[in-house]
Amino acid sequence: MASALHIEILKQIYAYWILNDSDMPVEELKLYLDVESRDKELEILQISNLVEKDSNSLSITTAGRSKFKVVLTGGAYDLIHRGHLETLRAAKSLGDFLVVVIARDITVNRRKRKPIHSEVDRMIILNELEVVDAAVLGDEVDHMRVVRRLKPDIVAIGADQHHIKDVLQDQINDQGLPSTRIVRLEVDYEGLATSQVINEILARDWE
Repeated sequence: MASALHIEILKQIYAYWILNDSDMPVEELKLYLDVESRDKELEILQISNLVEKDSNSLSITTAGRSKFKVVLTGGAYDLIHRGHLETLRAAKSLGDFLVVVIARDITVNRRKRKPIHSEVDRMIILNELEVVDAAVLGDEVDHMRVVRRLKPDIVAIGADQHHIKDVLQDQINDQGLPSTRIVRLEVDYEGLATSQVINEILARDWE
């Protein structure tokens, strides 16, 4: 069984790959260890076939990836409010590593309204939240592309999202991911929707 330190190293390598689509330079690891101790822990991970080290870069193996549970969720995440935070916390509680797929501007505009913040700004903001391990942009055409790439253990859908759970499960099964489970989050209270926040702002008398 991997130690808490080894899990942290694995998660950092995985997050770097998600965000940069490349192996992680060793010096990018953020650990409270001196260089000698760090290299010793990396050697243990290599011997255990959890990490591969090539020159000065690190990648996670399939065995390494299996050591923690990945939860994927998605949405527009425009004008971050408490509803978003509660939903993200609920999603994170289902596993060890939370990936958030940010809806593209064109998708938000088509399904909801013109976004207040750009897709890049929304992604940057989400990546700064402690509860989020990695936030990435979705695909404008193929919404299953990120799912295929990351192969999450769980896909968490919000209480206010209109996905039909069984249909979405069938779609994920069709991607060759039958072990990925769909979970509908039960977080639901007033103020959950961004549109409610916008309407409240518009309704106020600012004079």
